[in-house]
This record gives sequence, C-alpha cells and structure tokens, in this order.
Amino acid sequence: MKVAEVSKTLLSRLGVSIGATNGANGTSFNLLSRSNFLNQLLGAASLASRSGRHALALDAQTDDGLIRLLAEPNIMAISGQEASFRSGGKIFIPVARRNDTTGGSTITLEEKEFGVGLQFKPTVLSGGRINLRVAPEVSELQQTGSPFSTVDGMTSILPSFTLRRAETTVQLYDGQSFMIAGLIQSKAASTMNRFPGLGDIPVLGALFRSTEFQNDKTELMFVITPRLVKPLPPNQPLPTDGYVDPSLPDLHLGGDIEGDRQRGAGGGFATK
Repeated sequence: MKVAEVSKTLLSRLGVSIGATNGANGTSFNLLSRSNFLNQLLGAASLASRSGRHALALDAQTDDGLIRLLAEPNIMAISGQEASFRSGGKIFIPVARRNDTTGGSTITLEEKEFGVGLQFKPTVLSGGRINLRVAPEVSELQQTGSPFSTVDGMTSILPSFTLRRAETTVQLYDGQSFMIAGLIQSKAASTMNRFPGLGDIPVLGALFRSTEFQNDKTELMFVITPRLVKPLPPNQPLPTDGYVDPSLPDLHLGGDIEGDRQRGAGGGFATK
C-alpha cells in the first residue's frame, strides 16, 4: 500500500494603512487598516512613517509552502481473514456529557487516534486472482485548531485533523497494482479592500488598496499491490542486525553514534 500526497500553498499580500489622530479630542481615523495584516504577520516586510499625528504603513508578504507525504504500510493476512495496521498516536479531547443523576454536565475525555491506518480482507480465488477489500486512512493534526467559548466565557482551542480515507473492493493478480483513489484539488481566493473612488485611480490607486491572494493545490493518491507470500527462512536478517554500539573513544573523541561494523564483528560490539 502506498500513499503519496503533495500540497502546495502560495500566499501574496500587499497593503497600505493610513492613519490620522486628532490630539484635541483624542479621535483617530484609519484608512484600510487590517488588524491581522499590519501587526501580526510573521516575516512580513513593514515600512512605517510617523510624523506628529499622521502615520503611513506599508506591508508586503509572499509565502510559498510545500508539503510532501509518503507512507508505505505493509501487512500480511490469511486468505479470508481481516487484518488491520495503524502507525501514529492518540490524543484525548474533552467532551461535555449530561449527567442524568445530578442533571448537570460532566467533562469526559474522548480518545482520538491519528496517523496511517490500513484495514483489509483478502480472498484468494481460482486462477491466482486476489479479491481484496481495502480501507486505507491517513490523518494528521493541524497546526491551528478550532477555537470555542467555554461556559465561563474563556476561549479554548480544540485540535483539528486532516483526514484522507478510501474504501473499496478490487480484484488483482499477484504483483499487480491499482490506484484505488486519487484527488486533485485546487483552491484560489482573492480579496481586495479599497477606498471608494481613490482606490480606482490608475497607478496612484494602489496606495488606497489592500489585496490578498491565496492558492492551495493538493494531489493525493492511494495505490495497492497484493502479493502471495511464503514464510521467511529462520535466519532472515533484520534491519537492526547491522547496528553496532560505539566504543567510548568513538563516542566521546570521534563523535560517532554508531561503531564500525567490521571492528564490531571482531571485537564483540555488535548487539542482538
């Protein structure tokens, strides 16, 4: 089973903020001021000029992001028997439940798993065909959660997940592959704030406009390959067999976290 995903993000922002303050009565005026745009952008280039009661700020930002995800879980099952595999973690989400005895509400913790999961049931048919019912799943925690207000008026953040799941049944021969699911998704969003009239003036109107453009693209696919397997020999090498514990001179003087394999085989440093 192979899961391949590429996600690309492009963000471009350009904005101007013009403000004026009246010292006599303490009133202020802001033109195209965006609270989350001028002061809370990490990595934004900012130019500000303040003279007395007048202020001019210019912000510009361009972000490019690329995420690549590749998972390749392998699992074995007897014909006609169901098997499952999961690699990841779990978190506990607080959930409010009504208490029928007291009439109030209690907070309980609900378990939520995330990671790479695979569940399938193979059946070997005549002629070497393999009937395979498969349900892969890939989930991960988002960097930003979902805010909500609690009973006391406090704002808390609940974790949010990105989930990709497929479920289908296919018939293949030994070693053949099928792409059981694929996704090409493209989202584009653009916003513009401008001062009426002044923002429509050619060239100079850019000083009275604030624009933002974001483009997200995602490509995802699931590929499965069933194989008829045989038992391994008793002396099948493992990936951990090649590791050799470093000696004290190698660790402290040489800065090596793994010993020499040839010397480890002769000096007894190898572990089993």
